[in-house]
Amino acid sequence: MTRPLFTPVLAAVLLGAAALPAGAAELWTDAQSPVALEANGPQPRSFRSLQLDTASVRAALDAAVAQARPFALPRPGGGYALFVLEDSGTLPAALAAKFPQLRSLRGSDGSGNRIRLDLSELGLQAMVFDHDGSWVVEPARLGQGRDYLSFQRTDTPAVKSFRCAVHDRDETPEEFRSTHPQPDTVTGTSRRVLRAAVAATGEYTAFFGGTVSAGMAAVTATVNRVNEVYGNEFSVTLQLVANNNLLIYTNGTTDPYTNNNGSTMLGQNQTNLTSVIGTANYDIGHVLSTNGGGVATLNSVCNDGSKARGVTGTSSPTGDPFWIDYVAHEMGHQFGGSHTFNSTIDACGGNRTASSAYETGSGSTIQAYAGICGSDDLQPNSDPYFHARSLDQMQTRLNAVPSCGTSTTQPSAAPVIPPMTTSYAIPARTPFELVAPQATDADNDTLTYTWEEYDLGASTAINVDNGTSPIIRSYTPVSGRSRIVPRLSNLLANTTAPGEILPTQDRTSMVFRLTVRDNHAGGGRSSSADMPGIRVVGAAGPFAVTAPNTALSWNTGVPNSVTWDVAGTTAAPISCANVSISLSANGGLSYPLALLTSTPNDGQANVVIPAGTATAQARVRVSCLGNIFFDISNVNFTVVNSSDAIFNDDFE
Repeated sequence: MTRPLFTPVLAAVLLGAAALPAGAAELWTDAQSPVALEANGPQPRSFRSLQLDTASVRAALDAAVAQARPFALPRPGGGYALFVLEDSGTLPAALAAKFPQLRSLRGSDGSGNRIRLDLSELGLQAMVFDHDGSWVVEPARLGQGRDYLSFQRTDTPAVKSFRCAVHDRDETPEEFRSTHPQPDTVTGTSRRVLRAAVAATGEYTAFFGGTVSAGMAAVTATVNRVNEVYGNEFSVTLQLVANNNLLIYTNGTTDPYTNNNGSTMLGQNQTNLTSVIGTANYDIGHVLSTNGGGVATLNSVCNDGSKARGVTGTSSPTGDPFWIDYVAHEMGHQFGGSHTFNSTIDACGGNRTASSAYETGSGSTIQAYAGICGSDDLQPNSDPYFHARSLDQMQTRLNAVPSCGTSTTQPSAAPVIPPMTTSYAIPARTPFELVAPQATDADNDTLTYTWEEYDLGASTAINVDNGTSPIIRSYTPVSGRSRIVPRLSNLLANTTAPGEILPTQDRTSMVFRLTVRDNHAGGGRSSSADMPGIRVVGAAGPFAVTAPNTALSWNTGVPNSVTWDVAGTTAAPISCANVSISLSANGGLSYPLALLTSTPNDGQANVVIPAGTATAQARVRVSCLGNIFFDISNVNFTVVNSSDAIFNDDFE
C-alpha cells in the first residue's frame, strides 16, 4: 500500500520540524550521528546527515507526480522545501520503457525555485536551484544504504585536476571591442528538443557498478541536471535517443573508446555514433569517461560532421561539479560558448579565449574555470548559469540551425528591459550602485537580475586594475534590481573579495551588461542589454565619508556633523553639485531614514536625527545626487534618544 506523503499547500515552501508535512517523517529522518563520507561519494565541507526510507520513496514519488502533490526535500540548514514534480522529458517513452526503475523528474516550488530529481538503483539524487543558493541531496554511497547528505553547492570542493581543451577560433580583443556596445540578446526564441546521444565508456559504467542499467541511470542523472540549466537559459531540452542504451559500454577493454585520452575520443565518438545511432538520428553527441578531461568542438551541435565531438571525463564522474562545471561546460562549447575567464594561471594557462575573456580571474559562470586557476580562483566551483557572453554565443548558434531538433512555438514572452540611456562619470576608488530599470514580463514570471562587467583587455591577476581589463566579477542572479560594487557585505566589513575591486585607473568607458531572466517553468527566457559606458576619472576620488568613522555616540534632536572628502567630484566631468545623506539603523544593510535629501557637495553638513531612532548599529551614507557613486561610514556607531542621554548624564 502506498503511504500518504503529505497534503500541505504549496505556499508553505519552507517548513521547520514543528510543521513537518504528513508523510515526510516516514521518508526522511535526521541521523543520530554524522554520516561518514565515502571515497566515491560527495565530499561537502558541511552537510546535514539524513536517512531515507528507500523502500517507500519510489511509491511516494510516483504518487506525488500522479496526483500533483508536493514532495518534501530536506534543506541543508534544517526544515523542508516542497516541490511539485513532473517528468523531465530527458527519457523518451521508448527508452523509459526499457528502464522502468528510472525516474527523471523536474519541478518547482511556486516561487521560482526549481528542482531536478532522479531516482534509480543509484539512489535519489536531487539538485535545487534556489534564489538563496543552490543545494543538493545525494546518497552518501551511490546505490548503497539509507544514508543521505543535504548540502549547499558552495560547500563542494573543486576538482583541481580537470583540464579542458576546445577546438576554437579566437579573435583579438581589439577586433571584438570595436563592436561595443553589443546588441541586445534575447534567448529562448523557441522551445527546442534536441536528440542527445550520450555514450559511456566501460570505465565510466564500472564506476557505477558495471551494469548497463547503472550506467544508464548515471547518464540520465547527468543529462537531467544539464537540462535544468539549458532549459532555463535557452528553453532547450536534451532528450536521450531511444536506443541510447546501446551506447552504455560495460567493458573498457573492448569498447570503442580510449578512456584516458579526450582528444582521441573526439573522433572515436563521432565514428561510433555514426555507426550505432546513425548521423540522421541525433542532434548532439557526447561521451562520458573517467579520465581524459574535457574537450569539445565549438559550434558542433547540429553539424553532421562534428556534432558528436564532445568529451567529459574525471576520476569521479558524478555529483554537481561534474554535471555543471564540466559536462554543461563541454556541451556549452558544442553550443558555441567560448571560455569566459581572463586568467592565464594554472589550468587557465593556454585556454584563455581573448574575445570572450569578460570574467576576471578564473571566472565563476559555467564557461569559466572556477576552482582550477590557482591564485586567480574566485571560488571552488562554477555557479549554475551562463555569462551574458555565453548566452549571446549559444543563442546565436541555435538561431543558425532553426530546423535542428523539434521546435514548438514559445508560449512565454521574454522579459522587456526599458532603454538605459543615462551615462555617468564617477571618481576612482569609490563605491557605486547600478540599479536596473524595472523589467516587465507579460507572463508575470519571477524575474531575476544579473549585472556583469562587459569589458575586454589583457590578462591580469585578479584585483589588479590596468585600466581596461575586467575587474568586477559576475554573481548569481537575484530578484533585486540593484548591484552594489563592491558587494555590500565587503563594503561594510572594509574587506576586498577575490575578483571585485573598485576601479583605480582612468577609464573612458566601463561597460556593464544587464541580464534579466524570467525563470519560466517548462522553458526559460532572458534578455540582455548594455547600459551606457561609465567614465571613471582616475584623478578624482576616493569620495569618502570621514566622520562619523569611529564607534562614537550621537544624540537625537540635536545637530550632528557629517564630513566627507569631496575628492574632486564637483569638477567636470563628474560635476556632482549636491549630495544626500541617509541613516541606517541595522548596520548598513538599508538606509530608510533621509537626514538630508539635498545639500551642497562641500564636504560638511549638520544633520538632526529624529527622536525614537535609538540604535547601536548606525551607519551614514552620503550619495551624489543624480549619479551612482556614494560612500558609507566605516564602522557602526550609537544613536541615543536625547531624553535618555540627559537622564543618564545628569540625573541620578
